Amino acid sequence: MAVKNKESIMEVAKINPKLAELLEEDAKLSEMAAAQFAKMKGISVEDAINRRGDWGIILELTRFISDYLAKENNKRLPKDIKFERVDAGGIPAEWILNPNATDEGILFHLFGGGYIMGSLETRRTNPSMIARAANIRCLNVQYRLAPEYPFPAAVEDSIQAYRWLLSTGINSKKIIIEGESAGGGLSVATLLKIKELSLPMPAGAILLSPWVDLTCKGKSIKTNAKYEPELASSVRALASLYLNGANRKNPLASPLHGDLSGLPPLLIQVGEIEVLRDECVALAEKARDAGVDVTLEVWKGMTHVFQSFGDALPESKKAIESIKEFIHRVLNIKK
Repeated sequence: MAVKNKESIMEVAKINPKLAELLEEDAKLSEMAAAQFAKMKGISVEDAINRRGDWGIILELTRFISDYLAKENNKRLPKDIKFERVDAGGIPAEWILNPNATDEGILFHLFGGGYIMGSLETRRTNPSMIARAANIRCLNVQYRLAPEYPFPAAVEDSIQAYRWLLSTGINSKKIIIEGESAGGGLSVATLLKIKELSLPMPAGAILLSPWVDLTCKGKSIKTNAKYEPELASSVRALASLYLNGANRKNPLASPLHGDLSGLPPLLIQVGEIEVLRDECVALAEKARDAGVDVTLEVWKGMTHVFQSFGDALPESKKAIESIKEFIHRVLNIKK
């Protein structure tokens, strides 16, 4: 989510000026989107920018801003990428096809958005960049969103799409599950469900700032709130919307509280100053203690899902390069 607080942006700037510049650009776009939404709905711009109003309007506005920013990010994508819709066993999905993609692997992408935001069209940036870097195909999966479809709908949909992918004849050892934020948490939850159902495990998983603890008790939610005030103030509400009364420690909602033994190799990337940092580090430690091959990268001066900035941010480019190396290693793709 965009940082709107100017003081917070300046604090980020002390650590990484380029990131601060990009975050400020996103903040301006968020304000433009809020103003456009306010005009459409006949409400004040101030109320829209500050998310004031009944919950239905706030949810609609949040989704509108999220989609607005995502569509701006999509403009960075190369023009030669193609998108082909597919019915993945009853789950809407799309193939993201780069011109140099081979059949050596499949990226199974579960997007982020707090379980309440996102669509195939507005969540193409990260999977497109990663699949392009690794020269593999990507299946972008549209799971159902809360609050209309609360937990465990997202897990049910991801498993259904995974089953479908296997049914096409794809070897599980050619599949990498990948997701950012809520999609990262959903990726781990999907792995736990795969284990529960005794389905073939994928070759590995890539988790970008994964949201894996819906109890929201990680200390960095408070200590790093100055860098990501909007995200820090919204995680508990998002968790409640998704859970709809379910146990916050249910491993399929909060994988940090699950049995992580038997999972495939994991690459976890998280920003040093983001609010979800502590739970990401805890996930890596718990998985490693359970005998899982874990690579944890804590990126200095970075905020939530910084990889989304692509070529505009040097750290993002380096992170994607590291992701490519992980993919090639676990899929045994020769350079």
